[in-house]
This record gives sequence, structure tokens and C-alpha cells, in this order.
Amino acid sequence: MSQSYTFIDPGGNSAQYTIHEADRDGQFYWSTDHGDHGSAASYAEAQTQARRALKESMTERRKASRIDLR
Repeated sequence: MSQSYTFIDPGGNSAQYTIHEADRDGQFYWSTDHGDHGSAASYAEAQTQARRALKESMTERRKASRIDLR
């Protein structure tokens, strides 16, 4: 079982992340549609990590698109 969320940054850009239910070791795996992934000991920590990864990825993509426009 998993739960997917949409994250929308202040610029109006959106991206998805998914948190999977705990495995046998109690780890919650997460992934983003930007290709980031990881695991955490709690659901809340998995959400925090996934959101942080998306924020960083979205920031890098905005910077790269600004450079491409020049």
C-alpha cells in the first residue's frame, strides 16, 4: 500500500511524491517523480525527506531553466 501526494512550490510548479507503508524492518520508503528516493524510520520523517528532496530538485530545475533562457 502507498499514498501519493502533490507538492506545489511557491512558484506554482508541482511534483508528486509517494510514501510506501512500512516494510518488515519498519522502514517507510519514499520516491519522487523527479527520481529521488529514500527511506525513513517513520511516516512523518519519510514525508519530510521526500518534500525536502523535491524542494531541492525543483530549485535546481528553476536555476537551470533560468540559465538556459540567457
